[in-house]
Amino acid sequence: MDTIRALKKVTIFKDIPDPALEVVARAAEEITIPAGETIVSVTNALYVIRNGTVRALPEGGNAPPVLFGPGETIGEAPFIDGEPISGTVTALERVDLLVIRSGKLADALAGHPEAGYALYRAIARSLAGRLRRAVAMLAFAREREARS
Repeated sequence: MDTIRALKKVTIFKDIPDPALEVVARAAEEITIPAGETIVSVTNALYVIRNGTVRALPEGGNAPPVLFGPGETIGEAPFIDGEPISGTVTALERVDLLVIRSGKLADALAGHPEAGYALYRAIARSLAGRLRRAVAMLAFAREREARS
């Protein structure tokens, strides 16, 4: 299945067994966002970028924008905790996405607890990795500032 191959290219999903990915793939929907459009982050949705580039601008504009491209995901935290995304995400070019809405995924996972475990463990690992990188960047910035 094309959706499973697309998911396997994404860091979060690369180590998830195919039977679990089949469940996730059944819950995913494909959408295309034209260049310049804001991607409205539906609370409880995970976006997998298949093609294109998006710019995430944190709320308040105090931090620099972050670019995301093919094989990356956006919306993990709102997907997990149901809180709205803080900031805007804009398509810099045509963007093809897989959207995985948590409600639809929960229905698909209802009879497959092992698939749910594999998926949420993978998402937790991804978020932990991002947190570690952020902490390391903050420590580096503080150390650099202290030297100045």
